[in-house]
Amino acid sequence: MKTKLCLSVLLLVGFVVSITVIQSAAAEDPREKMGLAALWTLDKNTVQGNDVEDVFGKNTGTITGKPKQIDGFRSEALDFDGAVDLIRMTEDIFFPSVTMEAIIKPTLGTRNPIYDKYNYGIQLLDNNNVGIWIRADTANAAKHWPSAYTPFPADGEWHHVVGVVENKKSVRIYLDGVLKQTTPAPDPISMAYGAAQKPTIAYTQHLGGIWYAGAIDEVAIFEGALSDDEVKRLHTLALAVEPVGKLAVTWGVLKTQN
Repeated sequence: MKTKLCLSVLLLVGFVVSITVIQSAAAEDPREKMGLAALWTLDKNTVQGNDVEDVFGKNTGTITGKPKQIDGFRSEALDFDGAVDLIRMTEDIFFPSVTMEAIIKPTLGTRNPIYDKYNYGIQLLDNNNVGIWIRADTANAAKHWPSAYTPFPADGEWHHVVGVVENKKSVRIYLDGVLKQTTPAPDPISMAYGAAQKPTIAYTQHLGGIWYAGAIDEVAIFEGALSDDEVKRLHTLALAVEPVGKLAVTWGVLKTQN
């Protein structure tokens, strides 16, 4: 009798463990393996008052202004007025090699900073080119601003933008999963140049302050320079009808710039 009871208990435990493993595997987000460090989905349930949740890490954003909650590319997004609205993070994020991702529907014809760390970022220029730039750590002023840009579609639709900084090698801009431009960047990002600045969405402090006009959805930061295939994978995930899964692991400590 005891033997049968023990066997039944073992089978039950094994069943529970199997179900747990299956659920964990299903819940894992593929972006975790790519070095995901922060993710602001901008969904309605992640925006509480002026706080915007980082659903992967612990880098809460603080809203200035009153960006409107709208239907996004996935669930909800925020629509920024180009004059006051912005999000500023409470913690710094700095990686020598970094990848920035966002899905955007901007108002064309103006400069629109998407994600900005002051010494690097992704943005749309007033000539409707979208791209990535860094402030390079070099004494040569002519090489201070390596950048890569590509024309942004004028179709009024959502588009997936990824900017990649590969330390001491290059900056790359991708549009809808396709590599559009690569520019050599042999000098690293200048840490000192952005030492006092926290990352922002929809705003840059350059030139006295510039605000983004239009909608932004699903902003993500990755540690490291993602490859062409990884960026294509990000685009495939972005196009998924349903979210790829609840993030199973939280990286609680972001590397900060001292």
